[in-house]
Amino acid sequence: MEEAELREALASGEKLDEIIVKASVSREFLEKVVTFLDDDLWIAQKNALKVIMAVQELPPGFYDALINKLVAMILKSEAVPLTQEIARAFGELSVRHPEKVSKAIPVIFANYRIGDPKVKVNMAYVLEEIMRANPKLLGNVFRDISYMLCSKESADKLTALNFISALGENGLRYVTPFLPKIFMLLHDGDEVVRASTVEVLVQMASVNPKLKKIIISKLEESQDDRSPLVKRKIEEGLLTLRLYRE
Repeated sequence: MEEAELREALASGEKLDEIIVKASVSREFLEKVVTFLDDDLWIAQKNALKVIMAVQELPPGFYDALINKLVAMILKSEAVPLTQEIARAFGELSVRHPEKVSKAIPVIFANYRIGDPKVKVNMAYVLEEIMRANPKLLGNVFRDISYMLCSKESADKLTALNFISALGENGLRYVTPFLPKIFMLLHDGDEVVRASTVEVLVQMASVNPKLKKIIISKLEESQDDRSPLVKRKIEEGLLTLRLYRE
């Protein structure tokens, strides 16, 4: 497959299965696909990454270079689908080669903390995927999440809640340390934070039945919230949890 034909296929999303097969058996062809991670079209970058991640085992030395490349890509990405594809790749790599992804986590979280708003959003996607796939890699980040829950900035609190929601999919032990601070957010001054807190608590109770009783109790205590948005979220959440109470 000539370079022009390959680019057209990656840009259109056609023949991806054929490209994956070729990339799986030919290192030379795989290396050609890798070059499209620098393409001007984000859709070509996205599909090139999809092909690379579909290769079951990349050649020695590829993973370190790929992770470094993904960090550079996520910093510059302005297309949400590309950002999501990069984040999914990080999640998958955190299972395939956690020791390699762990080296990039300090850089990812540092850019989340000090980056511009767009970089923050991109890094949040990546961190959420890693939390879902392999939360053990983020031990040092948990302390920062705890601080974010107490931040004066609503954006920090909302991001921390998203992180905790992702962690909740991995069981009780990752979320219970945050519960006291999450319950405090039911009384936050920002109604969006309170509404998001309700959603996260409902999601946590749905995934972890042992939390249902205490979360239902806390939501019932907040039923007189002054915000129509929050009251509606609480009513919907209580209905959901009572329907599925074990």
